[in-house]
Amino acid sequence: MSHFWDIETLRISPEDVEQTCAVDHLKSYQDKCILFEDSKYKARLPWKEDHPNLPTNYEIVKKRTESTVRRLSKDPEMLAQYNKIIQDQERRGFIERVKHEETPTRLHYIPHHGVKKASAITPVRIVYDCSCRQAAGSASLNEYLMSTPPELNDLTTLLMKFREGKYGVVSDIEKTFLNIMLHEEDRDVTRFLWLSDPSDSSSPLTTYRFRAVLFGATCSPFILSATLLKERACPNHLHDVIYWRTCYSRLRTSQQLPQVTSHHCLCLQIYKKLPINSGKS
Repeated sequence: MSHFWDIETLRISPEDVEQTCAVDHLKSYQDKCILFEDSKYKARLPWKEDHPNLPTNYEIVKKRTESTVRRLSKDPEMLAQYNKIIQDQERRGFIERVKHEETPTRLHYIPHHGVKKASAITPVRIVYDCSCRQAAGSASLNEYLMSTPPELNDLTTLLMKFREGKYGVVSDIEKTFLNIMLHEEDRDVTRFLWLSDPSDSSSPLTTYRFRAVLFGATCSPFILSATLLKERACPNHLHDVIYWRTCYSRLRTSQQLPQVTSHHCLCLQIYKKLPINSGKS
């Protein structure tokens, strides 16, 4: 009897069932949680069902931010770069200062720290720790969010095709995550603290929050993938050259460059008209 009900007898493997569920989940999320407003995509966080109240994390985040400021103060150049990134994100509308009279129903703070990079353009990167717990036994933001794997093209196949040509063109969307806006109802769980006066390391801390999807949440790769795949106006042959946020194309002659470049611009701009960086190798 058990053999009769075995899904393998119907030529359906467990992997097929999982794939079908993943496709259904992706479609449901795209329809219900991703909007296109004011020439911007806006996404909701994919919360797990029936999760308890999220801790605020304020005290632990305050302590960790103060520690980050003290550490950065020992390297004035590093502190200046850190401030520059936060000011640039505020100027571009990726983050915003929070008015203290606002009292959201769901509130959470995220700590952050800097990581040095061997790059003259971006010598420091700010990392947001969405796995931070208020105390032992309490939950983090990442534990309350679904961590569905993003849907990606097969990288091996893409790279094999890429190596067939004499030339290669690579284009990518600049600041991809930050160019997807975060729904207003979810912004207050992405609060963080920073100096009220960036030029004075002893100034009081003030509250910021993300207006865009931050890199660091467990669900961010899925949100990005779902958003890029939502717009199906892009021709199928262009979808096939996309991996993550990057387009890859191979050329047999340099005369093909203008045509391939226009294809990349069409593909990536349809995906949200985000800033594009292109290069030829």
